[in-house]
Amino acid sequence: MMDFNRLINLIFLLLVRQIFAQSPPAASITAQEEKRFISKVSQVNLRMTVRDIVQCGNRLGGTVSGDKSVKYVVRRLKGYGFDPEIVSEPEQLAFSDVHWNIRIEEPNRLRGLIQHEWLAGYSPSVREQRSSLISCLSDTDLDKKKIDGKAVLLDRHPSDQTYKVLVQAGARCLLTYEPVHSSAYSIYAMITNLKASKTNPIPVYDISTYAGERLKSELQKGIPVTIKYSSKCIVAPGHPKTVIATLHGTGDGYFIVCAHGDSDSGGPGADDNASGVSGVMEIARLLKGLVDDQVLPPPSKSIRFIVWGSEVSSSGYYVRQHAQELQKIAGVINLDEIGIARPRNCIYFEGNDAEQNHDLLKIFENIGEKYAGQRGFWKEATTNPLLGGLDSHVFLPKSLEGLGLPSVGIPSITIFTAAWNEPKTVAQTEGWRSKAWKGKSDSIVIGYSPYYHSALDLPKMTTDKEPVDMVWGVNAAGLALLQLMWK
Repeated sequence: MMDFNRLINLIFLLLVRQIFAQSPPAASITAQEEKRFISKVSQVNLRMTVRDIVQCGNRLGGTVSGDKSVKYVVRRLKGYGFDPEIVSEPEQLAFSDVHWNIRIEEPNRLRGLIQHEWLAGYSPSVREQRSSLISCLSDTDLDKKKIDGKAVLLDRHPSDQTYKVLVQAGARCLLTYEPVHSSAYSIYAMITNLKASKTNPIPVYDISTYAGERLKSELQKGIPVTIKYSSKCIVAPGHPKTVIATLHGTGDGYFIVCAHGDSDSGGPGADDNASGVSGVMEIARLLKGLVDDQVLPPPSKSIRFIVWGSEVSSSGYYVRQHAQELQKIAGVINLDEIGIARPRNCIYFEGNDAEQNHDLLKIFENIGEKYAGQRGFWKEATTNPLLGGLDSHVFLPKSLEGLGLPSVGIPSITIFTAAWNEPKTVAQTEGWRSKAWKGKSDSIVIGYSPYYHSALDLPKMTTDKEPVDMVWGVNAAGLALLQLMWK
């Protein structure tokens, strides 16, 4: 028979276990450590980085400006104490615009009409020429007698076939615009690209909706319009270069924090995506500094900070090169367009319709809810379904299967504050409803950048106007990493 004292001790132990079983788990990171990270995020540093990157040029992979941007990123990361690796990727055709000019010669009253234009990617170099302008209203309106020797105005961006037909009809150059019924592209050009080729015969100039509609109206009235134009470009093979800097952890596996380093449109690309690169570099600076200063111990897993040389192409090359060790990737946090937030002052965490993202997105959802409305933070926050076309998608099963790679369940999400050139409403994934989202429960309004893929995606129009948005992206990713890596 058990004696009385042993019985009392056993009851005591059972009660203690019961108390601990009912207690909430301890926080993985303290409030003080979160505040310390938040206090060190530098808005000045973020803005400066964007301005410096944009000054490198359009930074397309394999170009001189792309290589210049890579050298800048490497130099800054070395200054933070990293030993960055540069990965040179397979050769691909790359486009660089050196300079171009297009103006209206006649009538004189329209000489200042074309502003904020842009030369379409993979346009050829042409010496200065003068041409009469005609308007082509549809793809069936391709009369060779009217087109031969003329510049052609299109109220749409030409398909490969339309471009080919216009060339064969004798067009000297094309002026194209997007007739949108919103403020987007009203006074500036939407940047487009021709098919990647060294032999495209005539240049395409992207102009604003306002300029395009005005020119079309003048031509329909029978008023002759003459333009003068020129272009100098480089279309040549090049090697995109990706930069990788690693904060070494104590255990196996690693997280990726990434952003595409090119302006994929070929424009200035301040918001898309110098803002994302700046965010990645700021997170790297802060976490490296906290570890080096022994404020934090090394993370439980390594963190690879990656700036892709060419969006999707470079991340695709990365997964192919690491096909045998994809299971080591604990998760991917991608930053893309965190430089402006219209109209809702919301931060978005993408990918809630991919099952492997759920646990990671719950961490971001909790951070979004915890800080919503606080000074210096977002007004709203929400998760959303996959929207397509991002580096984070390369790591998801469908993309991996398409590349013939093992379908590993890698959590892979993107943080953004804007997408596209106008707000769009998408259906919310069933079962997801953030307390920090003030809109309808069954749908999400995706914020937009009014300067998306345009000649005005400049720091003064985006990141200098709303630098706090980049701070949001850094704080969200940084606080999540603290919870994931410093348990």
